[in-house]
Amino acid sequence: MNYTATHQLEQPELEADIYYMSAQEGGRHSAVRNGYSGQFFYSGQNWDATQQFLDKAICNPGEAVLVYLQTASPVCHVGHLFVGQEFEIREGGRTVGKGKITKILREDFNYWDGATFLKSLDKNIAPYSSDDDLHVLRVDLERWLNKTEILEDVQFEMTGNLECMMIIRCKLVDQSLQPKKVANKMIECWQEKLAQANQFYKIKWHNDTFILIFATWHSMFLTGQIIRLSLTSSPSQFFHLPPSKSTQNLS
Repeated sequence: MNYTATHQLEQPELEADIYYMSAQEGGRHSAVRNGYSGQFFYSGQNWDATQQFLDKAICNPGEAVLVYLQTASPVCHVGHLFVGQEFEIREGGRTVGKGKITKILREDFNYWDGATFLKSLDKNIAPYSSDDDLHVLRVDLERWLNKTEILEDVQFEMTGNLECMMIIRCKLVDQSLQPKKVANKMIECWQEKLAQANQFYKIKWHNDTFILIFATWHSMFLTGQIIRLSLTSSPSQFFHLPPSKSTQNLS
């Protein structure tokens, strides 16, 4: 029987097993049907995601179902997810299901951070380190961030740590801009103007402050963060790794 006929996702991003809790366990009193859009909750945040059931058309409370998931804001999940990761399905503040990711279908969703990037990098690719190379990079980064026309007051800090070599702080020209528009504009600028031949990125939110974490490489590599500060934010609020004995002095 084709269980997916009633609802098929256009671009499924994840495969997962989900157990829907019974009413006695604090879950739903009624069944969940193919196409259900519960809140996809992980790492302390709720996200909208639609489900496509793969092995049944209806899942009763107290049963499990294999699903595809497609998120409403995919850019927010790039670089954050891994096979075996646990999550919850919520309705408001109530947990109605518990799940585990079984496959990553959208490749750029795979988890990465500075440490995993360095481990996977070809040992022949060295970091940007000379004053001339870094100066050219800083000029390009500042120019293109200003050309977004939504950012200003671009400031740079070299950390001395290969996992996050450069921190770039900037402020919004217009504080009334919607966060999603700001995020999309910054990511567009990163991908089209700033990244080299190869690149990773991921985004994080800290209250109303947006952080784009990046790694980019070709013959040399650069890692860092672009932090869009709010009016009330202070640079001292944000943590970055201090230089260690094993890292190269890049300042």
